[in-house]
Amino acid sequence: MLISGIEGFAQRYNFEQYDIRDGLVQSQVTAITQDKERRLWIATLGGLSCFNGNQFINMGKTNGLNSNFILSLALDQQVNLLIGTERGLSTYKEGRFHNFKGKNDWVDRLNTSPSGIVYGISGKNVFKLNGPKAEHISITGDTSEIVTTLKTDHKHQIWATVFRHGLYYLKAEKWHQKLRYEELGDLIITDMMVDQFEKDKVWFLTTTGVFVTENGTVKPAYADIIKKATAINQDERGNIWLGTNRGAWYISKHQRIHFNAQNGFTDNVVSQIFRDAENNIWLGTDGSGIFKFNSKNYVTFDESQGLQNSIVMSIINGPGPDEIWLGTYDGLFVHKNNQIKRINIPSENEDTKRINFLFKDSSHNIWIGTVGGGLWIYSKGTFKRVDGGNSAITSNAIMEDRYKNIWISTNLGCFMLMPKAGKIQWISKNFETSLLEIGNNLIITGTQNGAYLIRNKKDIKPLNFKPLAGSSILSMLKYGSYVLFGTADNGVIIWNFSTGKIKQLSTKDGLSSDHVYSLLLDKKGVIWIGTGRGINKLNPKDFSITTNTNENVPLVECNQNAILESNGKIWIGTTKGVVVYDNNTETATLNRPYIFINSASILAQNKKGTQNNLQVTYKGHELNQKVKLTYQHNHLNINFTGIYLTNPKSVLYKYRLIGLDDKYSPLNGNTSVNYTALPPGQYSFQVKAVTSSGISSLHTATFNFEITPPYYQTTIFKVFIIVLILLLILFSVYVILNLNERKRKLRLKIKLEEQFKIRKQTAEDFHDDLGNKLTRISVLSEVLSSMTDENDLEKRSIIQKIKTNVNELYTGTKDILWSLDPKHDTIGELLNYIKEFGYEMFNDTPIHFEEETTINDSDKRLSLEMSRNILMIFKEAINNALKYSNADCINFTAKMNDNLLEITLTDNGRGFNLESAKNGHGMNNMQVRASRIKGNLNITSNHNGTTIALSVKF
Repeated sequence: MLISGIEGFAQRYNFEQYDIRDGLVQSQVTAITQDKERRLWIATLGGLSCFNGNQFINMGKTNGLNSNFILSLALDQQVNLLIGTERGLSTYKEGRFHNFKGKNDWVDRLNTSPSGIVYGISGKNVFKLNGPKAEHISITGDTSEIVTTLKTDHKHQIWATVFRHGLYYLKAEKWHQKLRYEELGDLIITDMMVDQFEKDKVWFLTTTGVFVTENGTVKPAYADIIKKATAINQDERGNIWLGTNRGAWYISKHQRIHFNAQNGFTDNVVSQIFRDAENNIWLGTDGSGIFKFNSKNYVTFDESQGLQNSIVMSIINGPGPDEIWLGTYDGLFVHKNNQIKRINIPSENEDTKRINFLFKDSSHNIWIGTVGGGLWIYSKGTFKRVDGGNSAITSNAIMEDRYKNIWISTNLGCFMLMPKAGKIQWISKNFETSLLEIGNNLIITGTQNGAYLIRNKKDIKPLNFKPLAGSSILSMLKYGSYVLFGTADNGVIIWNFSTGKIKQLSTKDGLSSDHVYSLLLDKKGVIWIGTGRGINKLNPKDFSITTNTNENVPLVECNQNAILESNGKIWIGTTKGVVVYDNNTETATLNRPYIFINSASILAQNKKGTQNNLQVTYKGHELNQKVKLTYQHNHLNINFTGIYLTNPKSVLYKYRLIGLDDKYSPLNGNTSVNYTALPPGQYSFQVKAVTSSGISSLHTATFNFEITPPYYQTTIFKVFIIVLILLLILFSVYVILNLNERKRKLRLKIKLEEQFKIRKQTAEDFHDDLGNKLTRISVLSEVLSSMTDENDLEKRSIIQKIKTNVNELYTGTKDILWSLDPKHDTIGELLNYIKEFGYEMFNDTPIHFEEETTINDSDKRLSLEMSRNILMIFKEAINNALKYSNADCINFTAKMNDNLLEITLTDNGRGFNLESAKNGHGMNNMQVRASRIKGNLNITSNHNGTTIALSVKF
């Protein structure tokens, strides 16, 4: 075998570098820390940088910091960023710097205790910051002590090393000695670390090397590889990372790796090693910025490691032990003993270097298919061309069946070589792309127009089922009774050739791309899928895409059938070299993105409603409280950030506004959202960060706000309007009723005035006319009586009756005339008339008539009906008392109680039977008259006398 002298290191590790070209303020990194929102803060000798995974925000002296020469960073419990510089101590919070006065010396090694007190080193002594003042303290009591380092362990306990005194730790704000001077000696300790996984194990970096203490014994560590270390940290699995003056070391129980410029890192001094909340390892350097170590689970081989072409088309195990052969578009290469070397094929044809396919048969022969350079076989150290020199043939795939026959798919069709018989059989004339044996004399060939089943080397039938028909088949894999087809545009098609059932996997199911180049079943039973946009894993139990828990995977374009498992590693050929996965490595811890809302800008609509003006922006702690906005401030721009330092480019967002939206928006890369013309109401904005592989943030960032309605939309105003309307209605009704009442009273007044006039006129006319007529009748009766013989008793008797009737009629008309006269319509006139009637009736009789009236408002007017009926009731009562009572005393009283007129006629006569009296007309008439005026007439009678009481309410 011909092997050229071109060689290179076997692998390149996966570091991602950030320096001034990416936005870092300066490339000499002195400290790294992380805040609660998972942003990285990077201290440099040229200022301060804040990194969210996508962009840097730089700050320094021009923003208020006391110096750009920063030495240390820490966070206190109030989320203030503490900054130690060459000119003292500063803090930063919510966009503002505060510089402490009176401390202008350099400040280094800042740490925060669990109780919130900040400790640091200044002038080789320890100080503590408790509130606004900093004070120097002594750990040992020795005023000349020299503190060389302060460090916080994973439990946030602070440790300190004091030169020639020992190791101390802080507990309950008191220092306790852990190691004495006798145990540490004169070691000048520059940094230290308390082991997170092994108890009582402490690592020390000194000017003379690395030391470790276990059970109180201090001894050197890794002296064979590291002379001096500059930084130390520990990853999530307990592996040790050491920074040196030339790159960094990764040390585990089974492996030691020196990261330097030759394998993807740098040869610069590593000054800081930081592990973030997602367990990413960050390395700060002195001149090369910061590096993030993406993953040790995979490495890359490309042109920087010895390959002359990064397009790797095929990979196989070589004929020698631990050899991996790589076919590229610039020739054949072999990986062995951590080196890559070229293998020269003895041909002057340049197309021979365009390797399209490699295959190793059961006899350990290597078959090499080229594009235009022929088909070659390597056997026992010798290359031989086997295609007869036909340069028009391009070999796309090679397979060996169970009968040791070699199947070759080419652009001219499918051929079968029978080595034992020395024959070649042309099986089909389709453009073949892939081959697969699924049973005895059952071969599937993939073409650019579907797949074909070849039975007994001659019976060829197309597999006509959707969506396989018409697809370009790039790769195939048999798994039990299933065949998986990798297609150029339809993803993975899974066919159960026993039942005929079909299943399709595409990007909708989580596949990185619908362009599937390679398929592999590893020894763990996992199916690997190489696509045009990355690598997926498939669970064969249910053919579901396995969610990638380690987002540090390269976004590569895989090549057709360029996949191999060898010694627990998966080799995948891509357009940018070979990616090699360590399949024995533990699955990485599932990291989730973090989401927070940066700000909410409130815009107000102008009077025309066409222009928005910035009014106010809410940030920081203001977003944790419910914000009240007026109805005019109803245009919002909400800005948010998802932090996923593991793979920042994979972060997507979904959000909703409760009160307006019920469902989350589709995933998108927008980091802000606008809401315009929001109606008044209660709102809650919620946003989540989701990676491209579907890993969602544990929490949801929320911003609650309320848009208050205008006064005319408030409940109070609506109630007020309703009450006002009701009042207006009631007022209108009142006015209408009042007007109607006034009209009624006016009409009544007019009517009464008319009645008054009519009554007065009637009374006058009646008095004048009827009185004259009665007087004339009386006079004529007198004349007639004088003309009649005195002995003519019969005529005289008639004349006397006429005179009596005239008198009675006059007397009756007198009452009518009295009633008709309006001037008598008062209580006083009525009562006086009744009293006069009483006196007149009982005059010249043995009956004594008494009266007593106590009426204050005697001028209160009565209606004609009331006056007439009261008069007639008591005239009837007086007549009855005169005729039937046989009394010697009659008492008439009247009084007024609140609008209630009470009139009583009492006698001391013999009384009468009320039941028998009810049959008479007098008693009934009295009751009828009382009911007409809605009065209450009460009559009582016994042997002691009779009382008639009438009460009438005005």
